Amino acid sequence: MKNKLRSIKIDISEYLYTVTNKYHSGPKTNMLTIKIYLSGQKKTPLILDFLTLDDFHIGQPLNSGVILTNTKTNTTTTVNINEPKYIREFILKGLKNGWTGSNNLGVQNGLEYLTDLGFEVSNLKPKANEQNQ
Repeated sequence: MKNKLRSIKIDISEYLYTVTNKYHSGPKTNMLTIKIYLSGQKKTPLILDFLTLDDFHIGQPLNSGVILTNTKTNTTTTVNINEPKYIREFILKGLKNGWTGSNNLGVQNGLEYLTDLGFEVSNLKPKANEQNQ
């Protein structure tokens, strides 16, 4: 996937974001990273890292779509991080957590953001011994 910035508008603010993916061969995990910038604030992105198991057939499951249960709505949904509705939710959650677009929050755990949205992500997480390989 290209590192092309995409845009999304929430209320009167415009945000730019990119989604990148990096495979880790040792522990068979995959890191999907989302960087979100408030337009004009390239030095202070909201950074979300999603460390997941690597699927042999599809690679990064959140990049291609994975069925997750939402415990808040008691439904199952195919979650594809590239869909703007998830980017919007991550921005709103980042703002709630103190990100303004012009300050640094540090790297955030993307799986925790999904959990806060109600998604059950335990099947995506690498086992403890796989992370330490």
